[in-house]
Amino acid sequence: MSFSKDVKNELARVPMEDMAILQAELAGYVRTCGVVRLSKGLKIGLSFHTENASVARRIVSAIKRVFGSDVEVSATQSVLLKKNKQYKIRLIDEGSVKFVLMDSDFLRPDNVFQMHYPVDPSILRDPTCIRAYIRASFLGAGSVTSPTKGYHLEFVTHDEAHGKDLIKWLKRARFDAKGVFRKDDYIVYIKEAEKISDLLAYMGANRSVLNFESARVVKDVRNNVNRLVNCETANLSKTVDASTRQVRDIHVIEEMLGFEQLPEDLSRLAEARMRYPEATLSELGKVMQPPMSKSGVNHRFKKMHELAEKLRGV
Repeated sequence: MSFSKDVKNELARVPMEDMAILQAELAGYVRTCGVVRLSKGLKIGLSFHTENASVARRIVSAIKRVFGSDVEVSATQSVLLKKNKQYKIRLIDEGSVKFVLMDSDFLRPDNVFQMHYPVDPSILRDPTCIRAYIRASFLGAGSVTSPTKGYHLEFVTHDEAHGKDLIKWLKRARFDAKGVFRKDDYIVYIKEAEKISDLLAYMGANRSVLNFESARVVKDVRNNVNRLVNCETANLSKTVDASTRQVRDIHVIEEMLGFEQLPEDLSRLAEARMRYPEATLSELGKVMQPPMSKSGVNHRFKKMHELAEKLRGV
């Protein structure tokens, strides 16, 4: 089971405490997973579509609690495409359809042919209603990437006005989301791990937050270890490369000039490098008598390199 599905299963069990919360949730479902159709005779039909059985049950429960209406639930699955089951919840009574759409401020009496995506603030009149609307929007058209793979939470909206209105309500709840077009959809997304964790907690997915944070800690530790290993490997590679170059220079000086022609400090450093070919500059400085600083050792090796280049005729 995916992490996103686990989150939805948990959110689908959050108690729906009163009618205001139920109305706010239905407003979210209508705009994210609701499908409005006009049949012959201009009859308005409404159905909800979801791949999550827990979400389907929650929508059915919300409709029955608010409107007491009968609904028709069906499940289909494409054997050819091997997709998940698609659950369809259809309201049977046209009067209930209109009531749901009007009560959600999705259709208005003055123009029943114009869908209205921005939500009337009177529906989201307090923080608990805003929370319910955001939760329903995620259940209807949201997803979150497993923290073991990356940090990305998104809401898929089919209308730019809807997406920007959702961003507005997320900001009211102190979540800074961004929007971008993806083909024909407008995607509202959050990428920062801490903000995703906070939003999951805000919507009510407390167990999922613990799993998210646990995976995040493991991932961060693994990344830090890899970073340290890569850094150590890079430093070791630099040390080996520098040592190899220095040994080559020393061989040239020894064969063409002799150590006795070098100043005493360079001669002693050359001998130390030949004895300790794998030592770092700092380690070489410590074995010298008197000890030398890392910069002092590096400066003397530069002098030897310049001398070796002259001897090579470069």
